[in-house]
Amino acid sequence: MKKLPTGNQSFDEIINKGFLYADKTAYIHRLLQSDDRNYFLSRPRRFGKTLLISTLHELFAGKDHLFQGLAIEKLGYKFPKHPVLFLSLSSDGPGEEILNASILGKLREIAIEAGLDDQKINDATCNLYFAGLIKALGHNSNSKIAILIDEYDAPVTTYMENYDVAQANAKILHNFFAILKDMKVSKHILFTLVTGITRYALTSMDSGPNHLVDISLNPEYAGICGFTLDEFELLFADRMETTLAKLKEAGTMKPTASLEDLKREIYHWYDGYSWDGQTKVLNPYSMLFFFRNNKFDNYWIQSGRPSHLTAMIKSNPYDFVKPKLDSYLSDELKKSELTGLKTTPVLFHSGYLTVDKISNVSIPDPATGLGVIMDSYSFKLPNSEVSTSYYRDCFSIVFGVEPNKGVALAKRSELLEGFLTKDAKKVSEVFNFFLTKISYYQRPKNEKEFHKFVQLILVGMNFKILSEIPGYANRLDLYCFLSDDVSLIIELKYCYAPDKLSLEDKNGAMAKEALSILPLSATNKALAEAVIARLDTSEYRTTLIKIRADSSGGDENDIFADMALNFLTKSEYNLILASTIEPELTDDRKKEIFKSLALLSQPAENASLPSEEKIEDILTKACLRALRDITERRYLDTVGHMARSVISLGMAVYGNVPLVKVIFDENPAPRKAV
Repeated sequence: MKKLPTGNQSFDEIINKGFLYADKTAYIHRLLQSDDRNYFLSRPRRFGKTLLISTLHELFAGKDHLFQGLAIEKLGYKFPKHPVLFLSLSSDGPGEEILNASILGKLREIAIEAGLDDQKINDATCNLYFAGLIKALGHNSNSKIAILIDEYDAPVTTYMENYDVAQANAKILHNFFAILKDMKVSKHILFTLVTGITRYALTSMDSGPNHLVDISLNPEYAGICGFTLDEFELLFADRMETTLAKLKEAGTMKPTASLEDLKREIYHWYDGYSWDGQTKVLNPYSMLFFFRNNKFDNYWIQSGRPSHLTAMIKSNPYDFVKPKLDSYLSDELKKSELTGLKTTPVLFHSGYLTVDKISNVSIPDPATGLGVIMDSYSFKLPNSEVSTSYYRDCFSIVFGVEPNKGVALAKRSELLEGFLTKDAKKVSEVFNFFLTKISYYQRPKNEKEFHKFVQLILVGMNFKILSEIPGYANRLDLYCFLSDDVSLIIELKYCYAPDKLSLEDKNGAMAKEALSILPLSATNKALAEAVIARLDTSEYRTTLIKIRADSSGGDENDIFADMALNFLTKSEYNLILASTIEPELTDDRKKEIFKSLALLSQPAENASLPSEEKIEDILTKACLRALRDITERRYLDTVGHMARSVISLGMAVYGNVPLVKVIFDENPAPRKAV
């Protein structure tokens, strides 16, 4: 029984020390036999990219003894020796100067190890040194070289919370990778493989490494990382019986469970990844730790979360609670930019979603009007490990509360007790507790967002739910399972007060008029209009009062930038490419601007905010109406499980105070339709 290489990504050590190895060399042989020799591969973190790079490193170094008995030897590869330039960018720092110095230092180490005169290559910029090093390695060995670059996108994705830093790092990478296309340099290159999690940095480089052939979604390489089902059967067959016995002993599996039962459970937890909709791949990191510990757990999720994903969930939580899963063209997945990132491609590249199926669609060509056939992708959560952890991750990021710990456990107990005893006050207090935990500007502003908010709370607190399932006459908003024989039908309402809408309309017009006098450039004007579109009444008032207060001695550039960032996601903000008011303002002009903005801190003429009591009254009527509607519809028992109660949750926001109203039915559970 071979040892498990948990934490070991060195091909040399894995082979020499007798560790378990999934033979991926047939894929490497296919790459080497292709007419293309410059590749890019995207896979999630801890999915075997570094081991693939290490395997290529030893292959080009001519170490044929490491490949004895592997597929590439059987296919007749001769293992000619070539210089290898290997570079990992995983630990490189922020900003142009730091990143340039970091890459430069690594290149100099490679030059010294190769016995080259570092002073002859000497250049102050990493891209020019890169070009000199490639030429020197080629001339020194009289042979073409292999270039292997791992985690190329780390300098960008690590700093996505700070767009300026991410963009500065992307600029360095652009100049660095552009070297690979220089004719004087490329003639020395035999093979290139660049790996990373995302394409964001790659496609933001304009004319950078666009010569790299992207094999990420190529069906021929769908199994190049991770364990395919055949590899799983081959590699772990001798461990299955021991693992099953230990799981039975721990009570995780029933005493009567068979090896087939164990296999199905492993697939349920760790299988399901696919990049072509056909080839299924198991998560290698989780599989190795599962067999090491003989315990089902969320190993891959616990190993870390991409920092750029955390930043995006914070800025726009609702897109992540229920992402769009279908109809993405291949170009949309391959050409993501740093600005305007879409939720689903981000989750796919990060490993939280996987390809479900691929279909062909006809897209009209704008030039000819003829249909162009393209691949359209749909996605899903790959397995139990990801699905159980993904929403808990969202829950902890949005609310700042760790699931299954401390406050979350206490609030779950309160909510469960409130549900079981029909204590509407207790239930509403729990929902209001979480509502006040998120930024005021990100609180639900319509029924769709309220639905996602409630769903996130329930799933994050380990309640099993079904969302928007069909009933007898309509769809159920939420069906919540409390136990094996107790569940709830939950109907959601989000309420608007007519006076509030009227006030928003009036203040919206005033905002446009006030901001129209600002000396804005075209891009800043677009930014201002985007801000206006996002604000509601109370946001207008609180934000613009802050601007007026801060203007005494404050910098208008900073004030306007802060206002924009409060209401726009970073991707929207950066897409507009504007952050400042034109700097040259006379004192009289400043007074005129802030006098106009000050108007917005006052209620519009003949308009007043509705009272909290009035909003609660509106909410109560809406909740009662929802209960009446849901009872009259007599929802069928579509989930094979009769609901014991019906509950209506209504939500509104008054000023800075969220208000959730909860009403339980006063009648027995809904009758089945006859």
